Amino acid sequence: MALSEKQRQKKTEKKNKKRKQSKRPFSLPMQFGNKAAGYAKFPVHECLVPSGLFENGMGSVIVARKTPEGDIALSAFVVDTYCLGVKNAMFKVAREFEYEQTIKPNLLEDHEGQEFERVHVACAKKLVEGAVGYAEGFGFPPHADYRDAKGIFDGVDAAACPVPYTYGYEGKPFYVQGPYESPHQSKRIVDKLHKTCGEGGYDYMIFSGEETFQ
Repeated sequence: MALSEKQRQKKTEKKNKKRKQSKRPFSLPMQFGNKAAGYAKFPVHECLVPSGLFENGMGSVIVARKTPEGDIALSAFVVDTYCLGVKNAMFKVAREFEYEQTIKPNLLEDHEGQEFERVHVACAKKLVEGAVGYAEGFGFPPHADYRDAKGIFDGVDAAACPVPYTYGYEGKPFYVQGPYESPHQSKRIVDKLHKTCGEGGYDYMIFSGEETFQ
């Protein structure tokens, strides 16, 4: 779909921010020896969402619970609200000091100084599940580790969250090529969008020397 120069510049700015935020997957060690669902009975320590998540289209949602021993059990999800849903997920149990001094700062550092908002766990679940459902509607399943990490939400009623979440960009899916997605992978994604949405029913940006829109 043809774009005006102003629209092109606006999308370029937003997508460059999004690309920076997704420039690397979680670098923290994955730990699934203790399943996340086993920790869902403990009280919520905090749920964090970047303030610009829906403006930039990409960000990490963090859900942490505190055990009676004082440890932190956390699941974190890299959420693409524009198209692909949950692109990465992890679950880990750590000492509170490690969580506060190392893990959380590492998760937050790629968000270009954005503020993180504390949200109710029901809203965190609603947001993440909504992104997954949106992406699945176009044939994109969540990251393989989502199946385990989502256990942190067990027993939480997402319907209790009154906040409405809207996915996509300007009313349709918008795929932005991530730094770890090859040209072949990107083509497969765009081809699937074309099949499911039809001509003009989606937009995309791929970084292959120059930015491309449709």
